[in-house]
Amino acid sequence: HDGYPWDLLRWQWPGATHVVVSQLRRRELSKLIGVPQEEIAVVPNGVDLAAFYKWEPETLDLLKRIGVAHRAPILLLPVRLTPRKNIEFALQTLAALRRRMPDAALIVTGPLGAHNPANVRYQEELVALRSRLGLQDAAIFLAEWSEAFLPDSVIADFYRLADALFLPSFE
Repeated sequence: HDGYPWDLLRWQWPGATHVVVSQLRRRELSKLIGVPQEEIAVVPNGVDLAAFYKWEPETLDLLKRIGVAHRAPILLLPVRLTPRKNIEFALQTLAALRRRMPDAALIVTGPLGAHNPANVRYQEELVALRSRLGLQDAAIFLAEWSEAFLPDSVIADFYRLADALFLPSFE
């Protein structure tokens, strides 16, 4: 936006300490006002997400291990790993989105589809595509992080964490 108060963000203020809430905002502010990223401090929001969302202990453990809680945006794909869910399109979309939003992440909640042995090969293809697209740390298959079936309460926590649902299914 043009005009006050938005123009305040476009000016360099001599002696000012620039503080933002995420790496994404750091890059954006650096580009906007021409200050090197190293001169902009990142201080995450002062909200304890675990307490605010009342996450399950299992959710907290998963989030610590996969390291995506402070990414933005987080796309949630609540599906089993099966070809009709078109997960490869979700990976390609994430790669394109990350060109504009480098902190974007995708979380696929479901386990391997158990009704078709070909789903094992599909999972291998998805992992290879994720690697080719450079999304190893951004595209998360929860089935790789938990051998147990995730309870509904944990899946509900991921719904609360997500910024958007992404459902590219063929069916």
